[in-house]
Amino acid sequence: MKKLKAGLSVLLFILVLAYALAFAANNSLPVELDFLIGSPLTLPVSVWLALALFSGVVVGIFSNMAASARHRLALRQLKKELSETKQRLSKLP
Repeated sequence: MKKLKAGLSVLLFILVLAYALAFAANNSLPVELDFLIGSPLTLPVSVWLALALFSGVVVGIFSNMAASARHRLALRQLKKELSETKQRLSKLP
């Protein structure tokens, strides 16, 4: 079952990569974007879309890391509180 899942993952990756390459080949028209700082940048549409996707992935990873850090901190505090409560309960007659 594991080999089937790995094989399907590889097949899906190859299909997505082939589609992305075909998309890039068909969308090679240059587009000029002006970010109001410096001179406008001219790149193909596919490059702009890839940059937007990449920046979204990076922002998503960093926001997930921040949320995960908050959850780890809350978990650590709850474990400490549980330990203290267990100690107090063990001292009861």
